Amino acid sequence: MTKLVPPVTFQNILVSVKPNPNKQGKYIVATVPEVPVITQQDTIVNYQIVDTASLPIVFTGMTVTPKNNEQLSSATVSVDGRQLTFSDINTVKMMLNIRLHFNREDEGAFSHDPQMENDPVVGDPQN
Repeated sequence: MTKLVPPVTFQNILVSVKPNPNKQGKYIVATVPEVPVITQQDTIVNYQIVDTASLPIVFTGMTVTPKNNEQLSSATVSVDGRQLTFSDINTVKMMLNIRLHFNREDEGAFSHDPQMENDPVVGDPQN
């Protein structure tokens, strides 16, 4: 008998990046949801830039703390730089500190550090 593998789940996180009107060269970055809670195993996580106030801002990558978390795959950045995607095995309850790396074409690199919570659902047939 063949055991079916359940389909992966998908978590899209919307990212808004706008210049900070009070600090030249700094940005206000907001994510929705602010702190995603991942409850299913094998979740694909996608950060998507949806608003840049028409500025040429793109993702260049990410780093994660703890670094050796054994939960997240390496991230990939889409060709146009507006999406950053990775997979989360989500087998251990933990808080992950994500540092999103951006580049503004005419000003250079900057980053933002949202959090993401792994909270595997107890009793989930995938766990």
